[in-house]
Amino acid sequence: MVRREVQGVIFDEVDNAKTVLIIKKTDYSARCYRWRLLKDGLHDGEAETEGLKREILEETGLKNIRILERVFTYEYFFRSVRHTVSSYLVKADSKEPIKLQKSEVSGYLWTTKQEALRMLHWNNEKDALECLR
Repeated sequence: MVRREVQGVIFDEVDNAKTVLIIKKTDYSARCYRWRLLKDGLHDGEAETEGLKREILEETGLKNIRILERVFTYEYFFRSVRHTVSSYLVKADSKEPIKLQKSEVSGYLWTTKQEALRMLHWNNEKDALECLR
């Protein structure tokens, strides 16, 4: 079985400084919270960019976004399922209010790329974030 997923490297640029949005989600297998890039599965037949827009709206409430380009892909296996992930750079407005989907996300932070790289747990997410120049 294959599960298609999309991931957003969501950022803003204010006064020539980039900030990155990371979210805090529960890692059920480790029974703890982890800082993550926004990522979730696509619905059957859904285009990647449409699914990413939907997920960003559902999990953060952000509407003022612009999906720029796919910058990274990876796959991993979890519980006999192959997950294929497409990562996109997404320009957002960091001044837009965040409305978290409490059932999925427990917190968020706009931070520097360097701090986000330190806080992210998964290497694939760090590699996707490295694509932000």
